[in-house]
Order: sequence, then C-alpha cells, then structure tokens
Amino acid sequence: MTGFMGSGKTTVGKRLAERLEKEFIDLDHYIVESEGRPIPSIFELEGEAGFREIEKESLKKIINSTDAVISTGGGIITYEESRSLLKNNGHHTVYYLSAPFDALYDRIKDDENRPMLKGGYDAAKALYESRISHYESASHYAVDASLSVEETVEIIADLEKTAGE
Repeated sequence: MTGFMGSGKTTVGKRLAERLEKEFIDLDHYIVESEGRPIPSIFELEGEAGFREIEKESLKKIINSTDAVISTGGGIITYEESRSLLKNNGHHTVYYLSAPFDALYDRIKDDENRPMLKGGYDAAKALYESRISHYESASHYAVDASLSVEETVEIIADLEKTAGE
C-alpha cells in the first residue's frame, strides 16, 4: 500500500490486514525498530537520500518473505528501484491510496514527526505533485482514500478477492 502522507496507509492497512487475516507491517515502524532510532533522526543524520536507501533495503527484506499487508512510507516511490520492487514483486498487489492534496494536508499539517513537511504548505504541495505519477506507476490499483476507512478497506478487499479467483 502506497500513497502520500496522510492518505491512510497505516490505518487502512491495519484494518485490511484484520479483514484478510494477515499480518500487518508498517515499513516506517519496521525501519524505526531495525535502526533503533526515529525517522526524523535518520533524516537529520543521513539526509533524505540516506533514509531512502535504508527504506529500499528494508522493503527488499520484507516484500518477498511475507504475505503481510505492507504499508510503505509516502516517499518510497522516489527511487526507481523501490518502485520496481513494489510493482514487480510477484507476491503483493500494490494499492495507491489517492486523495486530493488539501484533504491530505489537513490530516497531517500539525504532525511534527514528518520531516518532509518542514517547508510548509507550498513545499508539501509541490512534493505531492512531483510524486503522483510515481505512485501511479508503482501500483496496480488506485483507490480513493477520501472515502471512509471502511469503504476503502471494502474496495481493496473486493479487489483482493477478485485477484485470488
């Protein structure tokens, strides 16, 4: 599951995992646990490029070793290798949780644990716009994340059921 910050990847992912009776893995939480430090600290010490490398390597470790519902960080799609891992892994269907920028920004604007928001509204909107095509190319399906969590889970569960037939 991928999408911009605030699209509901973690919330939808947890509920979907429950519904499908699968494990849920939040890639950001996995990174925090394996690195032993919070994401803002990784950004501060290693920059965005260092974080993205850790993120890519973490994805490689888990994507082929589990049937879990995986929630990625919003920026994982900035690396071509990560986009390819997502789209062509053969084990997971990737859902892009899509929503209008203003709806997403309202959800995340006060979250101090999001280093990519330090530039404010205009910088976040530019980031969002620069990533849309990458989300689309890295996913198999786009799902409207401006719907309720339950509606979004229902749509994805139906797509999973269809894919399994």
